[in-house]
Amino acid sequence: MDWEGKRICALGLGRFGGQLAAIEYLARAGADILVTDSGDPATLRDSLDQLADYPQVRVQFRPQVEEDVQDCDAVLVSPAILPRHPCVKAALAQNIPLLTEVGLFLHACPARVIAISGTVGKSTTGAMLTHILRAAGLGAHFGGNIGSSLLPKLHEIHNEDFVVLELSSFQLHYLETQSPRFVAAVLTNLSPHHLEWHVSFENYRDAKARLFAAQTRHDAAILPRDMSGRDWPGEATRIYFSQVRFPEVPEHWPEHDCRNAAAALSVADWLGVNVACSRRALHSYGGLPHRLQRIPNSLKRIVINDSKATSPMATQAALQSLTGPAWLVLGGAKSADDTDELLQQIVGHRHLRGVVCMGPAGETLIDELHELSPQLQLEEAETLRDAWDWCWKHSGEGDQILLSPGFPSFNEFTHYEARGECWEQLVRDTENDRG
Repeated sequence: MDWEGKRICALGLGRFGGQLAAIEYLARAGADILVTDSGDPATLRDSLDQLADYPQVRVQFRPQVEEDVQDCDAVLVSPAILPRHPCVKAALAQNIPLLTEVGLFLHACPARVIAISGTVGKSTTGAMLTHILRAAGLGAHFGGNIGSSLLPKLHEIHNEDFVVLELSSFQLHYLETQSPRFVAAVLTNLSPHHLEWHVSFENYRDAKARLFAAQTRHDAAILPRDMSGRDWPGEATRIYFSQVRFPEVPEHWPEHDCRNAAAALSVADWLGVNVACSRRALHSYGGLPHRLQRIPNSLKRIVINDSKATSPMATQAALQSLTGPAWLVLGGAKSADDTDELLQQIVGHRHLRGVVCMGPAGETLIDELHELSPQLQLEEAETLRDAWDWCWKHSGEGDQILLSPGFPSFNEFTHYEARGECWEQLVRDTENDRG
């Protein structure tokens, strides 16, 4: 598509991820872009510096208003923008196209795309699959919701390659009119999530269903075995996976990683990758940061950074991996996710010695935990530092200290990476204090 001279309104700038890459992509293509963002300019300094070389990009820090989209040729929407946002509704009413970073990439991508989504596990499944494909000698590129846009790398992607694209429900929602076809599409699992954005579970499920809608009988739809009776769109071959242990998976892996590996192996097998090659690849897979990541330390504690656990379902998976006395850091910004199953798992967990709750979500959680289990050691913390200090003080040698919040980070941090990095720094600070 020719963007030369086109007028684009970009809703949101963002601190990292695809929106900035999309703005740069359109600017390099010659578009005139108005960026509106209601955030604090000080927190977006790095993004502003990246746009300094594009005089055709204007950035205004203020709430977005409907007039911003008037007379535009297209509106670039950040996935964080709600579908019911006045500017989105105004653009749709005027038949102004909605653009997204993922949509721009899919339009220009020459390679075969494998899409992965789900409530939890999509990043790890995508990383495992990419590792397997590369080990098999195939060209494979990993991007999308994991935070790294592939738009700047289009020149490195070839027809014979595979792109493994992690897609969030937000990104899938905005792909509705584009209806992209994926040669393979993976749904890792499905549980109510992001209902404050989607309003209902039905809308959330509909967004995930877009993975399969445009697939043909030549494609593959990879789904959990417990979804085999459900109706999904598209004509693709259905392949169902389960988390049973099999030789390809290292023995020490927790159940949820076995399930992620089963999904990745299902795709690799469908593509014809040699089983022995897949097995070797999984045994050399090193994992992703902020996902049940053990932090090396001299404190005689097992300290785990699971900051990426931004949903109750993710924290439930983390709790299943605990094998000895443990202390849990829980909470963050509020969300509409149901916590009943998580709370029941916490109070019934034989290894948990105590839970420290933080953030607005923690204020509610601690009251509910008090009612459910008066004997469980509980603490409420203002900051992550306070939470760490409490766990360090109460834990003993050999204990596990697990940061697995179950909620978003943006009450205290800009994103889960910053939260995880802070957690690791707190461990190093304690080491230094002890000499």
